[in-house]
Amino acid sequence: MTAEREMDEQVAKALIAKHFANAGKDEIAVAEIYAEDAVLEFPQGRERIRGKANILAFRSAYPASLEFEMRRTIGSGNLWVNEYVISYDGKPSYVIGVMEFAESKVIRETVYVTDAWEPPAWRAQWVEPMDPS
Repeated sequence: MTAEREMDEQVAKALIAKHFANAGKDEIAVAEIYAEDAVLEFPQGRERIRGKANILAFRSAYPASLEFEMRRTIGSGNLWVNEYVISYDGKPSYVIGVMEFAESKVIRETVYVTDAWEPPAWRAQWVEPMDPS
C-alpha cells in the first residue's frame, strides 16, 4: 500500500480524539499524531513550524494554561477538520484545525484561531444566541 492510502474513519477519529484528550496536559502524547517531517501552520500569525521535534518543543514551552473543548470532527480519507474552543488562561478562542494524514500520521496541520466578539445590535432581528460551547 502507498503513503497516500486513505485513513479509515474510525482510526482517524480515534487518533484525533486521543490527540485532543491530551492537549494541554501531555505534549509528548499529543505529538504522537505527527509524522517526523510534519508541518504546523498558523496563517493568522504567518507562522510555520517544521518537524515533529519543533512542534513538541513549541507546545511544551507554551507559556499559558490551555484547555480544549471539542465541538466536532468531520472529514474523510486523509483530510479531517476539527472544530474546538481553546482557552488560554481561561480566555476562550474559537478554532478550526485542518489535519492532513499520510500513513496514519499528520503530515500537515493548519490552525485558524479567532476570538469571540459581541454581535452588533443591528442584526439582532435575524439571529439567535448560541451556547458558547
